[in-house]
Amino acid sequence: MLTDSHTHIDTIRFQEDREDVIQRAIEGGVTRMIDPGCDLASSQAALQLAQEHPGVIFAGVGVHPHDASTYTAEVEAQLRALTKEPEVVAIGEFGLDYYRMLTPRDTQRTVFCAHLDLAREYDLPCIIHVRDSHEDVTELLRAHGKGLRGVFHCFSGTVQQAEECLSTCPGFVLSFAGPLTKQGNELPEVARMVPLDRVMVETDSPYLVPKPERSRRNEPLFVRHTAQKLADIRGMTLEEIAQVTTQNAIRLFSLGDTDATI
Repeated sequence: MLTDSHTHIDTIRFQEDREDVIQRAIEGGVTRMIDPGCDLASSQAALQLAQEHPGVIFAGVGVHPHDASTYTAEVEAQLRALTKEPEVVAIGEFGLDYYRMLTPRDTQRTVFCAHLDLAREYDLPCIIHVRDSHEDVTELLRAHGKGLRGVFHCFSGTVQQAEECLSTCPGFVLSFAGPLTKQGNELPEVARMVPLDRVMVETDSPYLVPKPERSRRNEPLFVRHTAQKLADIRGMTLEEIAQVTTQNAIRLFSLGDTDATI
């Protein structure tokens, strides 16, 4: 059984066939999905989906760095209310994105720290977005993230950056998405060195379609391609990688008994 540790099936791109997408995933062995919010509205939508699909979909609540300028005291108060619901298993997705720079760096950093505070207060893991911002993310986690746990979602950095993430944040794991299935990056080397108890797989759907799919839209079922690539790199079977990554997701997000997946 596979876990898609990061999918945005609440988005409008799944509006026409969302239930079919969820059912295809379940029938294909993807029995757990984490849907992180990117702003208040999507956090509310993710929670609603989780409530409609108990034990299958779980929600994260947070504000993506692209939307960090929307993070107000009122938004924070509403996120706090959502966080109290049992289907909410994480704070995020939040982080720093210096590639598109849709929000000033200072605002992104302030909102990043506000999310760390929420994660600490509610004892929930962090789902962290990092793009062209590795140094600042690790700096803030050293200063404000001690004792927290979480995931560097869709990890896309170098071996050196991966080693720094793992050593700086002992409670964090790395999650691989579609880019692992493609050429032109160091991700195979990262996937080879990361400890097995600190790795997960995801789609980040509807984005980052993996090979060999030709679809214009990613979906949770396609996480099997990333899992298969990870298995090939590690010299393991798909079933073994599915078990390991699902156990890691269950442990990180407190989804229940890991033995239930075996």
